Amino acid sequence: LGQGGGGFDVVVPWRNVRSFQETYPIEQFHSETYGNLYLDAVAKEALRGMGAELPRVQGVGEKGRREGLDWHFGPFAFRAKHLNLWTECTGEMYDAQLVPIVHAMRKGLSITSIQVDYHGPLQMKAEEEGNITFIEKRLWQLNDLDPRVKKAWSEEFYC
Repeated sequence: LGQGGGGFDVVVPWRNVRSFQETYPIEQFHSETYGNLYLDAVAKEALRGMGAELPRVQGVGEKGRREGLDWHFGPFAFRAKHLNLWTECTGEMYDAQLVPIVHAMRKGLSITSIQVDYHGPLQMKAEEEGNITFIEKRLWQLNDLDPRVKKAWSEEFYC
């Protein structure tokens, strides 16, 4: 992928922490931050066994430099030649997006993460913050989705 992607196979944007915290419902900020740390720890352990490591986030600057992915953000890009990783995945929801990223890493594809200054819609923050339905959705992501992503590090390849 060109421009900021610099020839990588998969690019996963990483939300600027300040914008993320200021413009997302507080429950979503905390649950997705925790989920990202959990999935980064899972990935680090699996990649260490493969002699690899998580990508560094580009565009953060030395003071805030970190490695990892913003697993829960949503958008991502990949080279068309890797389309089968996504089209052949049998996931039903967010796992259909994240499991292929895990399989891409396991197959040795080049992955990068680039910081973006994304601002969530303030109307979403107003509607979802303190709303039990959305809080429970965040709990579901941590308790159902994240274990599926963890499992992808050890399951057989589907393509």
